[in-house]
Amino acid sequence: MVSPVKLVQAMALFYFLVKGYAQSQCSYRDILVTESRTGSLIQGKPQYQVVIRNNCVCAQSGIQFDCTGFTSVEEIKPSILRRAGNMCILIQGRTLNRGDWVQFKYAADKQFGFNPINSDPSC
Repeated sequence: MVSPVKLVQAMALFYFLVKGYAQSQCSYRDILVTESRTGSLIQGKPQYQVVIRNNCVCAQSGIQFDCTGFTSVEEIKPSILRRAGNMCILIQGRTLNRGDWVQFKYAADKQFGFNPINSDPSC
């Protein structure tokens, strides 16, 4: 018979191994960005809808994008996407859970192509 202490130790070891493995498997590369033209024009510029989804098995926070050269004639709520120099921060750095998504729209001469550059996975 296995002692309760050994069982708890084995369960704790398993938990930390799984947690560490899952966290090491997650990164900003698990942030899926889909952009599509809406068909509307804002101040004569085509409007695009962006959907950002966390495809990681873990929650991720501090999600950042390279926003070098990004401009929009349509305002984006800073609580959704905030510029900080050449970087954009999603939802003020808060957590985007597994499978959750955020969307916003912008209007520009051409589709920008948001590329994630950083995130902090938390398993």
